[in-house]
Amino acid sequence: MGSLLEHGKRVAAWCAIVAVGILSLLPGAEVNALRTSMGGHAEHLLVYAATTMMVVAAYVDHSRTKIALSLLLYAAVLEYLQRYSPGRLSSLADLAFSSLGVFCGLVTFRLIQHLRQRQALMSRSR
Repeated sequence: MGSLLEHGKRVAAWCAIVAVGILSLLPGAEVNALRTSMGGHAEHLLVYAATTMMVVAAYVDHSRTKIALSLLLYAAVLEYLQRYSPGRLSSLADLAFSSLGVFCGLVTFRLIQHLRQRQALMSRSR
């Protein structure tokens, strides 16, 4: 059962990575129908934070630094490739918010992990 759960986490993480790529490169007219009212920068931050948490959870035994750097490189490549997608613009501000999202995802994952460990220790001491 544990192996199936780990496999499921990895499938979900890769689905998130692929979804980010597809949504990043869709033509502007198609992606506008999918946008939220939060604004593009908030969307970048939240999507990359969620994706980072999913990848780190799926690959707990891998270096978080390598995961973060890989996602940052992926964000940069996608941002560059948007230049070739009709109706899309690439910007350093979008890349900055994507990068901030990766960082926030790492911090949030670590905080959740810390709180779970603390709760487990408190449960054992009772």
